[in-house]
Amino acid sequence: MIENNIVLLLRDPRSNSKLKSDGNALVAENNATYKTDGNLINFLHDEKNKATEEAASFRWDKSKRLETDSGFIKHQLNDFLLRYGFDNIESFKIFLKDVKTIAEIGAGEGRMVDWFLEYSNATIFALELSDSVYYLKEKYKNNERVVVVKADALYHPFADGSIDLLSCEQAIHHTDNPGKIFSSLCKSLSRNGKVILAVYAKKSAIREKFDTIIRDTIAKESSERKFDLAKKITEIGQILSDMKVDVEVPKSFSEFGNLAGEKMSLQRFLYFSVFKCFWNDDFSFEKSVEFNHDWYSYPICNKTSLEEGSLWFIKNGLGIDYIDSNASNINIRGSKK
Repeated sequence: MIENNIVLLLRDPRSNSKLKSDGNALVAENNATYKTDGNLINFLHDEKNKATEEAASFRWDKSKRLETDSGFIKHQLNDFLLRYGFDNIESFKIFLKDVKTIAEIGAGEGRMVDWFLEYSNATIFALELSDSVYYLKEKYKNNERVVVVKADALYHPFADGSIDLLSCEQAIHHTDNPGKIFSSLCKSLSRNGKVILAVYAKKSAIREKFDTIIRDTIAKESSERKFDLAKKITEIGQILSDMKVDVEVPKSFSEFGNLAGEKMSLQRFLYFSVFKCFWNDDFSFEKSVEFNHDWYSYPICNKTSLEEGSLWFIKNGLGIDYIDSNASNINIRGSKK
């Protein structure tokens, strides 16, 4: 049963009316009913994002769980700290010190949730569209600080002013209007609420064109076939990496955007400028497959410019405390002013 102090922070996503607990459900003032099961609340009632839900469900079902792989977790955590301008774990802890409620959007298998549990004392809402919510439900069933929410982020259940930290870490770009979703989520921020946002960056014209061709082709396939194709793409990335060839992009090649004048391996050049053939020698083959599958299997994969992402913050009354732009992501940390 969901505790009353949690219910007070939630609203009916459609009518914005208050909710009350009624056994195995939350009931709105208009009698809309949302089933609960232990620490899981299901707010998903329509088929609007079924294709995205299915792609995400398949991805996380196939995921190679690495929560206990210290090397992988260290790599991911260091990458996270760098992207958001945290000097070390201690500065991340200071950032989280007064945070009492966190909304983790696109919780996946709980990577960010695990870090928030370890480095803060907050109650964490793990929002996820896919069936990975059932994995999260079991993973955190004995942790009273985690509430799992199955919902569309555009129609989220968080009451205005209820969330101290909004974490949109590489999730809302899989929607047709991420700016609209971001604005909707920002309404839930508390007076001094904080935000971290990571979305896919716009790529070179060549990469955008090739990605569209590959995605449009793969999107027509079954989930199993999409996964098999992701394996083949991963094999290409591995082959290119094993070649140990470096290239230097001429400064005059503006077609490759911010890669002009840079030196990198052949694999990274093709990865950044032509098509996503992800490979990392420190990861397993299966984990690299997940990254390629994630990119090409979703029917929607929006990219954002640095200017556009910054405008989202300004539009929603947020100050920008740190901003990072690289060939893969736009990363912004800010707070309500």
